[in-house]
This record gives sequence, structure tokens and C-alpha cells, in this order.
Amino acid sequence: MNNDQIFRSRARVLDEDLAGRASAAGADALLAQIVSLEPAPPRRRLMPAPRRALLGLAVAAALAGAIVVGPSLFGTSEQVYAGQAVTIDRVGDEYAFYFTEGDPDPAELKAAFHKVGLDNLTVTLIPVSPRQPPGSVFGFEASDPGAKATFSGDGCPERVEDCLTAFSVTADLEGPAEVRLGRPAKPGEKYAYPADAGWPGEALAGVKLQGRSAAEAARVVREHHLKVSYGLDWPLRNGGKGTRFEEDVPVSRIDPGWQVATAETYNDGVIVLHVVPGPAATPPPGF
Repeated sequence: MNNDQIFRSRARVLDEDLAGRASAAGADALLAQIVSLEPAPPRRRLMPAPRRALLGLAVAAALAGAIVVGPSLFGTSEQVYAGQAVTIDRVGDEYAFYFTEGDPDPAELKAAFHKVGLDNLTVTLIPVSPRQPPGSVFGFEASDPGAKATFSGDGCPERVEDCLTAFSVTADLEGPAEVRLGRPAKPGEKYAYPADAGWPGEALAGVKLQGRSAAEAARVVREHHLKVSYGLDWPLRNGGKGTRFEEDVPVSRIDPGWQVATAETYNDGVIVLHVVPGPAATPPPGF
């Protein structure tokens, strides 16, 4: 199961369905005053700005503001800050951030943002599987309707050596805004986003449940002294491509013979089996 599948598995709708929608979560309350710290001496070697377009990874819905995934993050740029965990460039009407640490110190980030006048921007680090690439989970919320965030992944080392992930935001950001990035979860810490349960180091490392019947997969999970939860992966109606995911489905609605599509873990002792309904199954309203 690749990262795109993991991130899509939490979405109720496809990207095009999210246009114009708002998330229910608001940005965290900002500090009344941010302590100003001198940045650490730069230790990252800047690289020439790349010409080729970069592909984005995954994003969450914005509260009020656009999210862009894909090309146009990099361009003619001017470095305005370089620290231990982050380098900041000014690119046109945006600030571009290049992260060189997977679990940066929030205090250093606040100081860096303060240096470029983004006192109203915060970064929240959310726990994800250590097997996921650093910074591979993104989210953006802003009260400014004109705010825009652009995310990019594996191409950022072309700009800053050892860069793990990168994003840019509108330079004249008004009002509070929050960016969410994934960080490796600590031992025993619950993930904010699910991981493939069969990944190395995960609860069912090396065990393949995909393609097995729901009954057989549940038996294997319990043999590993883990609990079972179910979700249903409904194909889109009217011949559309994609899937709608119904979560927290009671076992009474699961046919033991239906096949398992994926098995996920939040590192909490529960394995979520995503099951494909049979052709005669009737989806609930809205699916």
C-alpha cells in the first residue's frame, strides 16, 4: 500500500469534491508574543533553483484558503533565513520553507517565522508512522480567504541540501494560519494518520491480509492478540472512478466472505480492515 492510498483512505470524497469546502478544525491560538532568537549559522548548502516541475504529495482540506499540490513551488528565489531545521526563501509573493529535520523544534520554527514577519503562522507536528517519509502528511488551515499553501516533497533537496520536505505560503498572510506536518511517532504513541499494518515494524509486519476473506483476516488479527475494526470501501456510483470510505462499520454488516482491500493500524492495538462489499451489497445513504 503506497502513501497516496493511505492518505486517500481517510478522505470521504475525492479531491475535486473538496473544492470550496471547509474543515471543522480551526488553527491553534497563537502566542501573544514570539520570542526573537538569532538563527543558528547556516549549515545547509543551497542548490540552484530547479527548472523541472515537482509533484506534490497529500494534503488536507483548508478552513478558508487554497491548497496547491504540484509544480510552481520553486522559482527565482532569495534566501531570507537559514537555521538548523528550516531555510526560508522569498519567491515572488510567497515564502518557501525547506525543512531539514523531520521533527523540528517548534520554538525554532516560531523564531524563524518571526524573522520574516509571519507571526500569525504556526506549524503543528502530528505523529505518524516512523515508516512514512518525514513530512509526508500535510494540512493547511487559514482564516484569510486569500491564503494559499503549496506543498512539495522529494524534489526539495535540489534547492537545499538534505531537505526532507518543503512548502510555501502567501507572504502577506492575514490572520491566523496553521500548517500541519507529520513527524515520527514516539514508541507507543498513537498515529494521527493510519499506516499499513504489514509494514516493517508495524503490528502485523510481513503479514499480508489483502485479498483474504474478512473472516480469515479477522482470525489472523486476533491470533496476534490485536482487536479488529471494519470499514467498507464503496465504489463511486454512476461509473465514476474512485472510492468512498465508510468507517466504524459494525461486524453485523460485514459478510465473512467479502475480501479485504487493506489493513491499517493507528498503533493503538486495533487493526482496521477495509473490506470491499460484494456486488449485491446496498450502500447506505450518501455512498
